[in-house]
Amino acid sequence: MKKYFNIAALALVAFTALSLGSCTNEIDEIFDEDAVARLAKAQAEYVDILTSNGGKWQLEYFANSDEPGYVYLMTFSTDGSVVVSGMNKWINIIDNPSAMGSAPAFGTATSLWDVIVDNGPVLTFNSYNKYFHLFADPYDVPGGSTGQVDSEDENESGYGHSGDYEFCIMKYSGDTLYLSGKKRGLNMIMTRVASTVDDRVYMNEVTAMADSFFHAKIPQVYINLPNDVRWIVKNGATSILKIFREGADEISTAENYNVIITHDGLSFMSPITLDGYTIQNFTRQADGSLLCRDDNQTTMTADDLSDIMASPRFVWKLSQGDLGGVYAQLLTQIVNEIKAYNSSTLQDVVLAYNTTAQSMAITFNVKRRTVTYKPTYYLTPNVIDETHIKFTLNPEGDSWAKSFEAQCPSIKEFATNMGSMTFELSANSLLAPVVMKLTDGSNFMVWKISEMI
Repeated sequence: MKKYFNIAALALVAFTALSLGSCTNEIDEIFDEDAVARLAKAQAEYVDILTSNGGKWQLEYFANSDEPGYVYLMTFSTDGSVVVSGMNKWINIIDNPSAMGSAPAFGTATSLWDVIVDNGPVLTFNSYNKYFHLFADPYDVPGGSTGQVDSEDENESGYGHSGDYEFCIMKYSGDTLYLSGKKRGLNMIMTRVASTVDDRVYMNEVTAMADSFFHAKIPQVYINLPNDVRWIVKNGATSILKIFREGADEISTAENYNVIITHDGLSFMSPITLDGYTIQNFTRQADGSLLCRDDNQTTMTADDLSDIMASPRFVWKLSQGDLGGVYAQLLTQIVNEIKAYNSSTLQDVVLAYNTTAQSMAITFNVKRRTVTYKPTYYLTPNVIDETHIKFTLNPEGDSWAKSFEAQCPSIKEFATNMGSMTFELSANSLLAPVVMKLTDGSNFMVWKISEMI
């Protein structure tokens, strides 16, 4: 049976504690013998809660309001030990100080924990854990606390990330613990995780989830409110979201909000209100979009797939191992024909906007020794609807195309087929559609964004 456990008898203390940003309080007369007994019982109950059913929990951790949140897995044991696992760029820096890279790295370490009483139960990590206490260490943060390069006047010595390592336990409901940082007062939650979960696999899945939500090559996405108003979201890949109303001035109206990406979705550190709608928690849907579970109406998506495919801002490269039907056959023929023609190899196939021709262009980069030939054909994209696009081919290619047509006819045939079909589009994610599949019946090809213009 699910339990709901709260220290109602200490509501006044909790209110005062929260107002002070701590769960300590000086009103000694509240703690009569009955209150002390209740606290001891609560302490024992929380120890049991934390260690039961394998003792594994996900912590959604925020060090401060200027950084994104970080996911940790914690496995609590009755012997007072806890295994803490995480995967973020700070772990990478701790283990590789000379690298100073921003790529996340996995780390796991064992330390001690306890539930103590301090005008309420407090979860404490009371021995040093290098992968968790790094956020509470009073040191000058490498690269700046928000990941930027340190300036001469930015020195965090004495406070570091300003993170907590002790947490007031505010409430337990079902399989969720609601916490508040003892010093900083930031609200966080812990959710029970199956004891069979492998920590490294789980953390890799969290990182992959982040990549499916936001990508630096997709410059903006949208929060779609129930009133059909969109808010633009930028800088998603940093997890510090810049948000402003569509049509409003970005410079004067944009606000920054820090979020945490978890195993199942995304949450803002605190609820935010846009056009009267208060939102905080989003769950990933099967199509890669995000649905707000606070109202089950607000979504987060990118531009329509057809608009992204037709945009002159992106350079697409053909994934040569991901073709089917006529396109797989033609690619094989192209490779064989150019090899027979002049012992060349097909380096790649690129779809991008050609500024000279002021048109989309498909270019076959053919390499022979140190020389690269670029037979090119021009295509005009026609958006049909959100997920369908048709290309119109200009049959006159450039001079290289004309010189290749006699010996390598499959190059033009490939372009001609592409310019005669209506394609249904699907992507790896509706939020970060950097991989696009174009399908017409049994014929398909996959393109990947390689860069932005």
